[in-house]
Amino acid sequence: MGVGMRFFGWISPLFSGRRSRRRTGGPLMLLGVCLVLGMPLNAMALPQTVEIRNLGISRVGEHTMLTVILNQAANPQVSPYSGANRSQLVIDFPQAQAAGLPSSLAGDETLVKSVKTEVSASGVKIILEMFRDRPYIMSREITPLKGGLALFRLNLRADTSAAAPAPEPSPAPPAPQVPVAPPETEAAPPPYQPAAPEAGSVPATGDFAEIYRTVPQARSLWDFLRKDGWTVGKSQSFESPGQKASQAFTLSNPRYPEMRVRIAHMLSAGPGVPNINIVDLSMDNLSGSSADKYRKLQKWSFSQIRSKYEDIGDFFEDALKPLRVDIRRDCQMLAHRHAQFITEYVRQAVPAKPGLADQAMALINKKVNTRFEGVQYTLSDNPLTILNMVDFTYIRIYYLGR
Repeated sequence: MGVGMRFFGWISPLFSGRRSRRRTGGPLMLLGVCLVLGMPLNAMALPQTVEIRNLGISRVGEHTMLTVILNQAANPQVSPYSGANRSQLVIDFPQAQAAGLPSSLAGDETLVKSVKTEVSASGVKIILEMFRDRPYIMSREITPLKGGLALFRLNLRADTSAAAPAPEPSPAPPAPQVPVAPPETEAAPPPYQPAAPEAGSVPATGDFAEIYRTVPQARSLWDFLRKDGWTVGKSQSFESPGQKASQAFTLSNPRYPEMRVRIAHMLSAGPGVPNINIVDLSMDNLSGSSADKYRKLQKWSFSQIRSKYEDIGDFFEDALKPLRVDIRRDCQMLAHRHAQFITEYVRQAVPAKPGLADQAMALINKKVNTRFEGVQYTLSDNPLTILNMVDFTYIRIYYLGR
């Protein structure tokens, strides 16, 4: 009897007037109606089916990101698979639904070869075909979005500490054959030779002598640039009260009008902190309609952007991104035209790592992916060497010390 009275007192506000119903709340009223009508409790909150709305893959810095848009938060099963001369990463959303997903996507050409999707009655699987000889580290995150949607992101980056898998055994060599004279081929071009006399035979003077003194770690690079005819066209000093002057130099060469070498000498911020010397080989002097229009858009104020575009995102997506793609292609053509110079530049800038120059050129020559804003690679940690291809291509090296 006591239980019945307590139950009656609990649901009585449902029928005692508008004010009480407000206090009780919609969920409690719905529960009371279900009890009175004999409806099962699980009929009130049937689980909503997970639906995959969209997905994409992108490369940002050293990270490859697979992004999945869902109608609600869901945590899939992520399973690596390796064997039969292949490496895969399977993201499984059991009992999920999807409509209009692409059956395949291009990978990032660094860790992921390609992406495939499989939709069936048992759910949705997203299969990443990985490069077998490139170990990786992965992490995941789930983020709520507006309108009740959710974002699942799988982050991948190269595992530099892991040993690469052993290569597949080579096939047996073919049986010896009768030697045949090779066909005549076009002679290989002669090795790259700078046009100017040896730098060591002429002592550096003026601003070039100051560059040698300021950044002695790159002495072989300065020798190379002097031999190749580069001159200091601009130098600046920046001084604060009570501090020594920081310095900046710009080098140019009429043989490469689109390129510049810029040097910034940044003084130590305090005891135990070394000076930082930043050296750029940049293609930001590139000419052409796309480059000129891009430079003008970069100077737009926020009010100018809002007068043409609804938000900043539209400005980047519709105005800047297509121009960046064109500029990356133009820089790629420029790098191909001056490949010998760029290769020798990197070799002299980082002489302890002779393979770095070929690595840089291979990345520059990769096919431009129009889905990306651009890519930035860390080629070396010591000295820190960065290849930027977000818009105007540049190779930046950080020398620590004096």
